[in-house]
Amino acid sequence: MKESRDAACTHIRQPTRITILVDNEVLPNLNLMPEHGFAALVERGPDRILFDTGQNKALAHNAQVLGKDLSLLSAIVLSHGHYDHAGGLPHALELNPRIRVVAHPALFAHHLKLSDAEDSPRRVGIPYSRKTLEELGAVFDFIPESKELTPGVWFTGTVPRVYPFSGDGKLVTLQGDSLIPDPLDDDCSLLIDTASGPVLLLGCAHAGVVNVLEHVRNRLAKDRIFGVIGGTHLGMASEGEIRSAIKAFERASVEVLAPVHCTGSGPKDALKSHFRSRLHTAAAGSVFEF
Repeated sequence: MKESRDAACTHIRQPTRITILVDNEVLPNLNLMPEHGFAALVERGPDRILFDTGQNKALAHNAQVLGKDLSLLSAIVLSHGHYDHAGGLPHALELNPRIRVVAHPALFAHHLKLSDAEDSPRRVGIPYSRKTLEELGAVFDFIPESKELTPGVWFTGTVPRVYPFSGDGKLVTLQGDSLIPDPLDDDCSLLIDTASGPVLLLGCAHAGVVNVLEHVRNRLAKDRIFGVIGGTHLGMASEGEIRSAIKAFERASVEVLAPVHCTGSGPKDALKSHFRSRLHTAAAGSVFEF
């Protein structure tokens, strides 16, 4: 146990760099490709962890432009099984045969979305089968509960829905022959212990950021979170839910807040108004060092 703690402390003392590779928006003048989705590269010591993969070609293009060699990955972590977070996986596997892909066991659930323009719901899950991805080199490591993946880097696992969160009412799944609201049990996040303090990487936070922060506090004993980066899924949230998210960020003493992807312009404005200099505008190409 002491050796494990010593290893974690050694890793934490090393600089941690997080680069956003895929987002709906891009930093100007870098020739980056915008794409509805999210992907971030975590670099620390020997660790090169890709968190999500975007939906298609932006991952490979932006990584090349930003000088990030995806063939050096030590692991890939998927926040959940939606196409805009896992669709770019084949591009990463092409460079990394037989690589560990960490995800929740419900990754390949029937993720569907209702549309006013279509008679039947459309698939929004991973556009590839597990068999196809394994043939491309994925070595899936399905983890249901919180677990330390490498010293100081934690996969949250299932996030209990303690507090109600409306999320996106059009997201559904099949239960027998009936459509029901998609519980998105596979929604997970990544917690990284850094020299500045814990940093939380969110994919979409379909479980609700309040529940994610509560889970991290209860399960991983992190009362204070120095940084939160990623999708907060507040784009369709009510004003009350946005206020609850702000209170949760304050309870966690968040100093660096970088909401992207599914956060929405209105909620971003509300977060900016409250957090001011602690709110960091972010997009593909943004780099955070801790």
